[in-house]
Amino acid sequence: MHRSGVNNRNALPYLCRGLGPLGPGVVSIREIHGPCVVWLSVAILLSSANSLWAAQSPGQLTVRIVDLQGQALPCRAWVEVVGERLFRPSAPEVCTPYPRDRSFSCDGNFTIDLPAAQALVHVERGKEYRPVNRSIDMGADREKAITITLQRWINMPAEGWYSGDLHVHLGADDPQVLRQLALADDVHVTPAFTYWLRGRESQWPSTWPPFGEGEPWVIDATHLITRTAVEIERIQRNAIPGGSVGASFLFNLTRPLSADRVGEHFPTDAALCLAARRHSPEVVIDTDKPSWAETVVGAALGAYDTVQVCHNHYHRDQTLSGGWGMIGPLAPGESNAAPGDGLFHRTNALYYRLLNCGFRLGVSGGSAIGVMPVPMGYSRVYAQIQGPLTADKFWAALKAGRSFATNGPMLTMTADRQPLGSTLERRSADQSPISVDVRVRSIDRLEALQLVHNGLVVESIDLSKGQPTPVLDRSVTWRIPAKRSGWIAARSLFRAPDGLLRQAHTSPIYITVDDQPIASREDARYMMRWIDRLIDIAHRPDRFPTEADRQAVLDTYARARAVYQRIAGEVR
Repeated sequence: MHRSGVNNRNALPYLCRGLGPLGPGVVSIREIHGPCVVWLSVAILLSSANSLWAAQSPGQLTVRIVDLQGQALPCRAWVEVVGERLFRPSAPEVCTPYPRDRSFSCDGNFTIDLPAAQALVHVERGKEYRPVNRSIDMGADREKAITITLQRWINMPAEGWYSGDLHVHLGADDPQVLRQLALADDVHVTPAFTYWLRGRESQWPSTWPPFGEGEPWVIDATHLITRTAVEIERIQRNAIPGGSVGASFLFNLTRPLSADRVGEHFPTDAALCLAARRHSPEVVIDTDKPSWAETVVGAALGAYDTVQVCHNHYHRDQTLSGGWGMIGPLAPGESNAAPGDGLFHRTNALYYRLLNCGFRLGVSGGSAIGVMPVPMGYSRVYAQIQGPLTADKFWAALKAGRSFATNGPMLTMTADRQPLGSTLERRSADQSPISVDVRVRSIDRLEALQLVHNGLVVESIDLSKGQPTPVLDRSVTWRIPAKRSGWIAARSLFRAPDGLLRQAHTSPIYITVDDQPIASREDARYMMRWIDRLIDIAHRPDRFPTEADRQAVLDTYARARAVYQRIAGEVR
């Protein structure tokens, strides 16, 4: 039996066990949702590959994965045979299969049973190594051994950039699984959620479990794990637009989040996040998507530090649409559920509207491994720090906006030689343009490199004809005027296998002209319409168990709406 990482009944859903590679019949899949354990029966249909297994006993392929120095290298892998993807090695037991992605992580070696047929071995290690596909023919061989060497195409830690996945469920209760994932997917900071709070619990835990206490677990000089994080997720799949509160992620807490009364619609996420700030001043609070109903409230009241623009609806081979009670359309042409790139464009557009209201919000990224069919770090954020990696430096860099989020490319930007998250102060009498230096690097084809200024694409380079040979490395300097207070950010677009957009996106650099605030009347009024929609929903008779709960939520909404009303009045 392979290690699943499930050691107690508080683990989060992720693994199925007991399924042999290509084995026919019925198997059990164990999913653990908080205190509820559900066993599902899944019929595994016979395929052409199954007939190969029936005709003969399997052979064994042993694979060793090494770096250029010949040292064993943890990685993620799978093997394809006759159109089937195998992800359950027979050895060693420490391999961690992840059925949702049909892959497994290992410590640098594995053995897997294969029929006498052509097979394709796929090995990968996060974003900074070139993936390898190796074809082999088992033929009549009963045993075969191969070595695969993975090579870096870029070394971001050597440049002061360290990655984190801000949405990790898999292995939440198992330090050895988390250690393997951090190394196999090459995620430098792994802040796994200790608690996943849904608003349905009788009470929220007030103490950390033993694995969540103390200092970060340092694996090596470039990888560490923290376990002082909480997700508040209150969403309903069939909720009306704007009917789900949303999801907020709280990292670097000194103690767990607690509340006297909780439900699926109260207190507001903003109230809970602000309470966490009071007892954990260095907390970093991330909103899972800008389209969740109450993001507009939390942003106005200072609840958030970052926004996920590379989020868990972006997968290897497909893109999930919106829905689940996200805020509905508030302007012509908007949609969360539109086919194509609707959610992608709305994710960015809502983030830009928040920035246009003067809120300083960095970008972030997270995969939701354990829930979604992606490896850890498929969506991730890179933070720039000085000196050796520590958890404190990483969180401080995220709060300061020295970061970029990515589904693949490496993207950096400076303005007048100042780093991401900086503020450039100008006078209107100064007519000199701002010099913006942007660099993108990728081993995959890209579509465009763009500069966004106050929500509009003001510069764009077509990269669709460029070929990585072996790396696409493009630098550009743009000069833009600074006529009023605002912000700039860079993004690089590319297409996933489903033909839909993915990106790398920097956090902003802010510009103040004549000490005036960043403010947009149009965007502030948009946010007021958004909150008015939430107020209408809050008045539904069955929304809250008591009138006191309703009034507390309405009071928070009113405070946020007043912020946007003030912003709309600040525009000269």
